[in-house]
Amino acid sequence: MPSNTGELRHVMLGSIFKPEVPLGSARGTPITCHASATGKGKLHGSPECRALRSAASVNQFDIPFGEAVERLCTNCRWALFTDSPILALGAAVNDVDSLTIWLDRGPEDEDDIKSERDAAIALSTGDYPPHINDVGNADEEDDGAGHDEEWERYDRARSLRYGRFSHWRRLHSNLIRSNQAVADYPFLAPWAEGLQSRLATVLDAERRAFAELVQPTHLLEAAAVRVLPTPRFSSDPGFAGLGAEAEKTFRRSWYEWSRRATWSWQRLEDHDFSVYTVVSDAFERRRKGKPEAHTAFHQLTADWIRQAREEAARPATSPWQLVAVKAPPLPRTRHNEPERDPLTLWEASVIATYQVAFNRKSGTTALLVPHLVAEQLLACAAHDMPVQRLAPDGSALPAETLLQQWDHESLTHS
Repeated sequence: MPSNTGELRHVMLGSIFKPEVPLGSARGTPITCHASATGKGKLHGSPECRALRSAASVNQFDIPFGEAVERLCTNCRWALFTDSPILALGAAVNDVDSLTIWLDRGPEDEDDIKSERDAAIALSTGDYPPHINDVGNADEEDDGAGHDEEWERYDRARSLRYGRFSHWRRLHSNLIRSNQAVADYPFLAPWAEGLQSRLATVLDAERRAFAELVQPTHLLEAAAVRVLPTPRFSSDPGFAGLGAEAEKTFRRSWYEWSRRATWSWQRLEDHDFSVYTVVSDAFERRRKGKPEAHTAFHQLTADWIRQAREEAARPATSPWQLVAVKAPPLPRTRHNEPERDPLTLWEASVIATYQVAFNRKSGTTALLVPHLVAEQLLACAAHDMPVQRLAPDGSALPAETLLQQWDHESLTHS
């Protein structure tokens, strides 16, 4: 029973609770309402509601919530104590009802479809325009304009990919929150079922659109970087300008490059700038030996990339593995707070790209992934993102069935 003590919250019950929403035990909870003396019309949370201004007199009374819900004013706020069962149920109802925001959107127009296709083509070569050799007879002004247009094209492509990624993650997070709401209030399940089923269809379409803008080869090569041995420092004539800072700069360059490459959806070459920045910082304002150092470190990075690609191409005893993962939702944020996704871009890309089954009710995903990708996923498993191999003993059951049988809760609470 609520204690009716503590902080009060003012809630727009009429906007949250529709007549079709099941109320469970909260149906009998009394709420204080205000209505005109005639007893007809809407029930209000305050006698100051504009709808009551023309009433000759206003009555205040308590009424069971279930009897009031069909007549609640949608503009009023009701003062509820923080331990009110209506307040907790309202939060769960909001988590389910918010799914409607993402449904029934119109189809994309032809220009949007063309932009998606062009973005996929551009990003297949990397996140930035490939280096183009200058043509001696080309007009310099035209070269500059063409260069700018190409950079703008890749800017648009990257923005499109990030937009698809962000939207997919928000849809997924909303579905997971609605699942938790139904778990907390099982009587909401019949009402939530239709919304969740429709959202799952929209979610899968968004996942596919995001996956079209990601290159599986980049994800595999990123996983290969993780298993490379830490390179040993050896002097190079190009390091001379760094003096005693050469080894420290070498180690920091490897750390920055490998860390970024391992958890990214970009191609390995797109992380060269992290090494360039480390070397530039080491020189500070000094110029002597700086070009030579950049050249030497560029060659080092090229060697690391070559080793990663050789590792990615190496045959594995079990080249593809079936893995189950439960991705965490985005954390709830307050107004204007930035979202901090617990998934890295690499993890999100792998989940979207390699999905072969999705269990809507548990929010779990089955992935069929290359061996190196499976190993990295298992290595980054955490309390909020359980990961496990499915059918390690060679079960022939479909992925959907194996996923349904997966006991991820035991991993989460172990």
